[in-house]
Amino acid sequence: MTLLRKQWLLASTILLYVFAFLSNPERAQQALIGSAVSFSSVLLLIIAVFCLVGLLQIWISRDVIVRLLGREGGIKSLLIAAFCGTLLIGPAYIIFPLLMEIQKRGARWAVITIVLTSYAVKLQMIPIEVEFLGWPFALGRALVTIALAIPIGLLVEAMMEKWQKPL
Repeated sequence: MTLLRKQWLLASTILLYVFAFLSNPERAQQALIGSAVSFSSVLLLIIAVFCLVGLLQIWISRDVIVRLLGREGGIKSLLIAAFCGTLLIGPAYIIFPLLMEIQKRGARWAVITIVLTSYAVKLQMIPIEVEFLGWPFALGRALVTIALAIPIGLLVEAMMEKWQKPL
Protein backbone atom coordinates (compact mmCIF):
# COMPACT_ATOMS: atom_id res chain seq x y z
CA MET A 1 0.00 0.00 0.00
CA THR A 2 2.93 2.36 0.70
CA LEU A 3 4.26 1.76 -2.81
CA LEU A 4 0.86 2.62 -4.28
CA ARG A 5 0.73 5.81 -2.22
CA LYS A 6 4.19 6.85 -3.37
CA GLN A 7 3.61 5.89 -7.02
CA TRP A 8 0.01 7.10 -7.34
CA LEU A 9 0.65 8.91 -10.61
CA LEU A 10 2.16 5.87 -12.30
CA ALA A 11 -0.60 3.62 -10.97
CA SER A 12 -3.29 6.06 -12.15
CA THR A 13 -1.70 6.26 -15.60
CA ILE A 14 -1.58 2.48 -15.96
CA LEU A 15 -5.18 2.20 -14.78
CA LEU A 16 -6.31 4.82 -17.30
CA TYR A 17 -4.47 3.07 -20.14
CA VAL A 18 -6.12 -0.23 -19.18
CA PHE A 19 -9.52 1.51 -19.23
CA ALA A 20 -8.67 3.11 -22.59
CA PHE A 21 -7.64 -0.23 -24.12
CA LEU A 22 -10.88 -1.81 -22.91
CA SER A 23 -12.94 1.09 -24.31
CA ASN A 24 -11.24 1.72 -27.66
CA PRO A 25 -8.10 -0.33 -28.36
CA GLU A 26 -7.15 1.52 -31.59
CA ARG A 27 -7.21 5.00 -30.04
CA ALA A 28 -5.54 3.71 -26.87
CA GLN A 29 -2.72 2.29 -28.98
CA GLN A 30 -2.33 5.66 -30.75
CA ALA A 31 -2.21 7.39 -27.37
CA LEU A 32 0.38 4.93 -26.07
CA ILE A 33 2.57 5.44 -29.15
CA GLY A 34 2.26 9.22 -28.80
CA SER A 35 3.20 8.98 -25.13
CA ALA A 36 6.21 6.80 -25.94
CA VAL A 37 7.41 9.29 -28.56
CA SER A 38 7.00 12.22 -26.14
CA PHE A 39 8.75 10.36 -23.34
CA SER A 40 11.64 9.30 -25.56
CA SER A 41 12.13 12.90 -26.69
CA VAL A 42 12.76 14.06 -23.11
CA LEU A 43 14.42 10.92 -21.74
CA LEU A 44 17.98 12.06 -22.50
CA LEU A 45 17.22 15.43 -20.94
CA ILE A 46 15.88 13.79 -17.79
CA ILE A 47 18.94 11.53 -17.55
CA ALA A 48 21.20 14.57 -17.98
CA VAL A 49 19.37 16.40 -15.17
CA PHE A 50 19.73 13.44 -12.82
CA CYS A 51 23.44 13.30 -13.64
CA LEU A 52 23.72 17.03 -12.98
CA VAL A 53 21.96 16.62 -9.63
CA GLY A 54 24.40 13.82 -8.77
CA LEU A 55 27.37 15.99 -9.69
CA LEU A 56 25.89 18.83 -7.64
CA GLN A 57 25.86 16.52 -4.62
CA ILE A 58 29.50 15.60 -5.16
CA TRP A 59 31.03 18.91 -6.27
CA ILE A 60 29.24 21.43 -4.09
CA SER A 61 29.26 20.87 -0.35
CA ARG A 62 26.30 21.59 1.89
CA ASP A 63 28.37 24.29 3.63
CA VAL A 64 28.86 26.19 0.37
CA ILE A 65 25.14 26.07 -0.43
CA VAL A 66 24.22 27.23 3.08
CA ARG A 67 26.81 30.04 2.95
CA LEU A 68 25.83 31.26 -0.54
CA LEU A 69 22.12 30.43 -0.76
CA GLY A 70 21.05 30.02 2.85
CA ARG A 71 20.07 32.60 5.43
CA GLU A 72 23.66 33.55 6.16
CA GLY A 73 24.01 34.62 2.51
CA GLY A 74 21.70 37.57 3.21
CA ILE A 75 20.72 39.81 0.31
CA LYS A 76 23.61 38.38 -1.73
CA SER A 77 21.85 34.99 -1.85
CA LEU A 78 18.69 36.64 -3.18
CA LEU A 79 20.59 38.53 -5.89
CA ILE A 80 22.48 35.37 -6.91
CA ALA A 81 19.13 33.57 -7.20
CA ALA A 82 17.65 36.34 -9.38
CA PHE A 83 20.69 36.32 -11.66
CA CYS A 84 20.83 32.51 -11.94
CA GLY A 85 17.11 32.32 -12.68
CA THR A 86 17.52 34.57 -15.71
CA LEU A 87 20.36 32.41 -17.08
CA LEU A 88 18.50 29.08 -16.96
CA ILE A 89 17.24 27.65 -20.23
CA GLY A 90 14.94 24.81 -21.16
CA PRO A 91 11.62 23.64 -19.82
CA ALA A 92 10.71 24.16 -16.18
CA TYR A 93 10.59 20.46 -15.33
CA ILE A 94 14.35 20.40 -15.77
CA ILE A 95 15.06 22.89 -13.01
CA PHE A 96 12.67 21.43 -10.42
CA PRO A 97 14.98 18.52 -9.43
CA LEU A 98 17.94 20.89 -9.22
CA LEU A 99 16.03 23.34 -7.03
CA MET A 100 14.75 20.52 -4.83
CA GLU A 101 18.31 19.31 -4.31
CA ILE A 102 19.72 22.72 -3.38
CA GLN A 103 16.77 23.31 -1.04
CA LYS A 104 17.42 19.99 0.69
CA ARG A 105 21.08 21.00 1.04
CA GLY A 106 20.35 24.28 2.78
CA ALA A 107 19.13 26.89 0.29
CA ARG A 108 16.32 29.02 1.67
CA TRP A 109 12.81 28.99 0.25
CA ALA A 110 13.17 32.60 -0.92
CA VAL A 111 16.09 31.56 -3.15
CA ILE A 112 14.07 28.74 -4.71
CA THR A 113 11.11 31.04 -5.36
CA ILE A 114 13.28 33.83 -6.76
CA VAL A 115 14.97 31.45 -9.19
CA LEU A 116 11.57 30.22 -10.40
CA THR A 117 10.18 33.76 -10.68
CA SER A 118 13.19 35.23 -12.48
CA TYR A 119 13.31 32.15 -14.74
CA ALA A 120 10.44 33.85 -16.63
CA VAL A 121 12.88 36.49 -17.92
CA LYS A 122 15.42 34.26 -19.76
CA LEU A 123 18.14 36.72 -20.81
CA GLN A 124 18.93 34.77 -23.97
CA MET A 125 15.32 35.25 -25.15
CA ILE A 126 15.31 39.06 -24.72
CA PRO A 127 16.49 39.75 -28.31
CA ILE A 128 13.65 37.64 -29.72
CA GLU A 129 11.15 39.31 -27.40
CA VAL A 130 12.44 42.73 -28.48
CA GLU A 131 12.05 41.82 -32.14
CA PHE A 132 8.39 40.83 -31.73
CA LEU A 133 7.21 43.09 -28.90
CA GLY A 134 9.68 45.98 -28.84
CA TRP A 135 12.24 47.35 -26.35
CA PRO A 136 9.78 49.11 -24.05
CA PHE A 137 7.75 45.96 -23.45
CA ALA A 138 10.71 43.57 -23.17
CA LEU A 139 12.69 45.81 -20.83
CA GLY A 140 9.63 46.72 -18.76
CA ARG A 141 8.56 43.11 -18.34
CA ALA A 142 12.07 41.97 -17.43
CA LEU A 143 12.58 44.75 -14.88
CA VAL A 144 9.18 44.29 -13.24
CA THR A 145 9.66 40.52 -13.08
CA ILE A 146 13.11 40.82 -11.46
CA ALA A 147 11.98 43.62 -9.14
CA LEU A 148 9.04 41.54 -7.89
CA ALA A 149 11.00 38.28 -7.66
CA ILE A 150 12.64 39.15 -4.32
CA PRO A 151 9.48 40.31 -2.49
CA ILE A 152 7.60 37.28 -3.83
CA GLY A 153 10.43 35.01 -2.68
CA LEU A 154 10.42 36.51 0.81
CA LEU A 155 6.62 36.19 1.01
CA VAL A 156 6.69 32.53 -0.05
CA GLU A 157 9.50 31.87 2.43
CA ALA A 158 7.45 33.38 5.27
CA MET A 159 4.46 31.23 4.27
CA MET A 160 6.58 28.07 4.06
CA GLU A 161 8.11 28.70 7.47
CA LYS A 162 4.66 29.24 8.96
CA TRP A 163 3.24 26.08 7.40
CA GLN A 164 6.24 23.94 8.31
CA LYS A 165 6.30 24.84 12.00
CA PRO A 166 5.20 21.99 14.27
CA LEU A 167 2.02 22.72 16.22
